[in-house]
Amino acid sequence: MRPRLHFGADPKGRLPATMLRALAAELSDPGRFGRAKAYARDQAVFDIQVEPGVVRGLIQGSRSEPYEAAVFVGPVESSASGVRLIPRRADLAVTCTCPDGDTPGAVCKHALATLLVLADEVTIEPALLERWRSGPVLDRAPLGRSAADELAEVRQRDRVAGRPGPATVVDVLADRLRARAPIPARPELDPLPPVPVTDDLTEILATALAALRP
Repeated sequence: MRPRLHFGADPKGRLPATMLRALAAELSDPGRFGRAKAYARDQAVFDIQVEPGVVRGLIQGSRSEPYEAAVFVGPVESSASGVRLIPRRADLAVTCTCPDGDTPGAVCKHALATLLVLADEVTIEPALLERWRSGPVLDRAPLGRSAADELAEVRQRDRVAGRPGPATVVDVLADRLRARAPIPARPELDPLPPVPVTDDLTEILATALAALRP
């Protein structure tokens, strides 16, 4: 359907729509988010379809053929409503026919614009949010990443670059810190003579100097 403008806004949809826009901002850097807002504002998203588990948008970009973006979402409890239907980053997966659409973990400006237009539609028809979240279990790689995923990616980059991994870390200071000969035993020192208790500063200094002489 062609996106509707902000006519006939439903008060129940204002807060969820605002939270969807905040989610879109969280998914990208300010520059890309700004371009996505321009797409949504200038009606470059000229078609949007909200289905269970996915919202699809057609976006007119710089080329003659429009881009096709899709924002997939995991299901939520049937009893959830209102703001509890707002997904987290880890609940989402996106695709787009633009060059950025194949970048793992990235959200292109076309997908962001689709999400922003969805927020506008939710302002008019709040039930669309419930419909979007009523889909099947997400069968695509979500945008959320675990610590294990991050570590695996770091290790893969290290292997490609020929750098040693965590199990083969090289200590570059080891040779410099290793002793070249056994450390000698501590020499025995003669005990210092006892210092007499006196209030005479001259006598105290003389006794200290005498103790320091070889």
